[in-house]
Amino acid sequence: MITTDRMAAVDANAAALGVPRKQLMESSGNAVAREVRAVADPGATVALVCGRGNNGGDALVAARFLKGYDVTVSLLGRPEAIRTDIARENWDALESAEIPREAVADSRGLNLTGPDGDDPDVVVDAMLGSGISGGLREPERTAAVAI
Repeated sequence: MITTDRMAAVDANAAALGVPRKQLMESSGNAVAREVRAVADPGATVALVCGRGNNGGDALVAARFLKGYDVTVSLLGRPEAIRTDIARENWDALESAEIPREAVADSRGLNLTGPDGDDPDVVVDAMLGSGISGGLREPERTAAVAI
């Protein structure tokens, strides 16, 4: 487990070495997609539940790398509440890539089951990152129960 302070140091070191934050998110999203491919075959259903920060942004990138999978992306909150420009750019990129996405304003409306009523083969929890403190708050608390 990496601490918030340690993760901040890793990010600062990457920036000092000239690695753009956008490249870090692309790399992280690709790593998430590799993990999905390691546990599920092409054609599997994958639900990505995304928060409004960079952790959610990583999963938005992962969705683009999961061609051949039945991917759905659920953003917890409104797109205008996405906290970073990089994550917002990746939300917008999903529309261009024609990847199904939905903004879930009320997490009680989060539905991870497909049209046939089946659960997804893989669920990626990208709601929160290393900066979280305290207990789960809404909408993440209700989404965590759904997951």
